[in-house]
Amino acid sequence: MNQKGFINIIIIIGIIIITATVGYIVWRKQFFPDTGSKACTQEAKLCSDGSYVGRTGPNCEFAPCPGGVVEVSLREGQRESSLLVKKIYPDRIEGLNFWEYPIATGQGHPVTLSIGETASNGCTIMLTLIRVRGGVATFIKKTDYNKPCPICLSGDTRIDTPLSTMRVKDMRAGMPVWTLDTAGNRIAGVVRKTSKTPVPLTHQMVHLVLNDGRELFASPRHPTIDERTIENLVVNDLYDGARVISIIRVPYSDVATYDILPSGETGFYWANGILLDSTLH
Repeated sequence: MNQKGFINIIIIIGIIIITATVGYIVWRKQFFPDTGSKACTQEAKLCSDGSYVGRTGPNCEFAPCPGGVVEVSLREGQRESSLLVKKIYPDRIEGLNFWEYPIATGQGHPVTLSIGETASNGCTIMLTLIRVRGGVATFIKKTDYNKPCPICLSGDTRIDTPLSTMRVKDMRAGMPVWTLDTAGNRIAGVVRKTSKTPVPLTHQMVHLVLNDGRELFASPRHPTIDERTIENLVVNDLYDGARVISIIRVPYSDVATYDILPSGETGFYWANGILLDSTLH
């Protein structure tokens, strides 16, 4: 084979390789289009209900938190959140509404809703009747996690009484309890009200630690004696005669939180030796 023939073979092989490469690129783009997706970093965002969401999608944005607005359809005898539907009429419904705040008693209160009217659990959930058709009542359910029920103390929290300290979950109306009067004096009172509020599995408590050794587990929105809430306290704040040295959110394993209301004008009481306000005014 002369030199000219050898060069022609090289040229032909080069053309074949280039044609095959271009053909492969065209085929890949046709059957495997580039979506612009990429591997997202393994980060998590804490939602206000205590759950977590990760990054997703082509832009690796955080997934939306649960909650918001959804449609809910109920028949007679069915319940959603605080509302139990008892009777459905062409233009209204009758039922029982079980408030969770200010006091979760487990007792339903009679309610009649016409189109456009709303029932609430007293805090986070609102149900608005929008349609009645074929024995089915349809509601808009709005969940606002920025307005959680002001649920209260860990069940094992010790309450100061003239007799001894007692767990808050064991306190009953009529029992003696230490409270504070408007002049700042520690006086004996009695428990006027108690509450037991169910909490979701995702509920978190605030673990408050003071520099004198006192500590407390309470819901973030439990009121303090200076018109704040527990979640508003920060490290180095002065509270009840001591400095805050730690305040963190932690998981809660119980099914409910608890509170009391002492007699007297303030509603203040001592929980694990820390002076608090009541949610039950």
